[in-house]
Amino acid sequence: MSSCALNNGTDGTSYSFVPEPEGLRIIRTVIFSLLMALSLVGNFVVCRAVWRQRGAKPFAHYLVSNLAFAEILGSVCVVFRVHADEPPWSWKLGPVMCKIVDPLQIASLLVVTTTLAILAVYRCLVLVRPLITKPTSRQARCLIIITWVGSITLSIPSSVFRVVKVYRIKCVDYHICEEIFPASYFHYQNTYSIFIFVINFVVPLLIMAVSYTLVSKKIREHIFVITRLRNAQSKAMSAACPSTCLGDMDAAGTNARTRAEEDQENIEVADMATNSRINTDSPYRNMGKNNKETENPLMPNSNESSRKNKASFDLESDLLKMVFAIVLIFVVCYIPYQIQFLLFEFNVESFKQWTHRYAFSRFAFTLTNLPNALHPVFYGMMSNFYRKAFIRMISCRTAE
Repeated sequence: MSSCALNNGTDGTSYSFVPEPEGLRIIRTVIFSLLMALSLVGNFVVCRAVWRQRGAKPFAHYLVSNLAFAEILGSVCVVFRVHADEPPWSWKLGPVMCKIVDPLQIASLLVVTTTLAILAVYRCLVLVRPLITKPTSRQARCLIIITWVGSITLSIPSSVFRVVKVYRIKCVDYHICEEIFPASYFHYQNTYSIFIFVINFVVPLLIMAVSYTLVSKKIREHIFVITRLRNAQSKAMSAACPSTCLGDMDAAGTNARTRAEEDQENIEVADMATNSRINTDSPYRNMGKNNKETENPLMPNSNESSRKNKASFDLESDLLKMVFAIVLIFVVCYIPYQIQFLLFEFNVESFKQWTHRYAFSRFAFTLTNLPNALHPVFYGMMSNFYRKAFIRMISCRTAE
């Protein structure tokens, strides 16, 4: 009898899995490599664009650069970590890196989800309360530091209790970097895992859902108001045009023009208020002021107001789509892996004995890296600032 005994767990339990087809593994590896390349390059460009920006930076730029840096750090940790989850399935970086790589990945992911939640709250406050005082650059830096300190603190237990264990299976030694609490603290391991799950996924998801629900409601209300104002403006212009063009000075014409001017003034005042809700720093926010130096103030201001209304309408529609896209990407990409995590933590035997568990876990893990690659793409789509940064990098031009 062979002296090599099976020892892949403390209780000798073993599970047989259907091996991942080689073609599927190659496709998954290629997709993972592309995601890592897009994440590292795209987020580097985002960080570089913000760091090289002269003068005072908007609060959102601080958050976006922090999010991009955390995603870079997380992607680097994933590249180091993924080798142990592929053939020959053995940790080769030693016990020191075992205590650094995974906890650092946990901390970076905590920063990512926390920053996404803060961005959601900030967008909600800017839209719902446009006159609220914006955070200063010092406050932004303090918030970022608190985020990192808190995330690293929460990941310390994972680092302290992470060890490299050797399992001998069919005469082959496998070194596995895993989190194992001592016997005296073993009953806290599941509690700690659930706590990290709640802080890392449940709480940010709830915050984003509530914030983006309020944002969506406010934007839809604004779009409804703009639509009514545009209809009222069209009626006012149609009523004022005959008296303006024909010079009819009778009582009916005078009353119609008076009503049109009053409607136009109301439209301009409401338009100024609605535009300040979208972007208080917009160069178009004062376009609705009455121009008393012109002979016919109604028609020029009407054209400017119409263009401004249409631009605001299009901007808010795009923002609404982007809001739902960000939430959808976050939920779709993280839920499969988190479900797997919970099933494994609660020792659900039907899941542990599932023959396709390994292939499922690999694709669920790959899917969690998709947001890191897509976020820079979203920034380039929704922001001229980041779009120009990407164009300068591709064309090898420096900032003006």
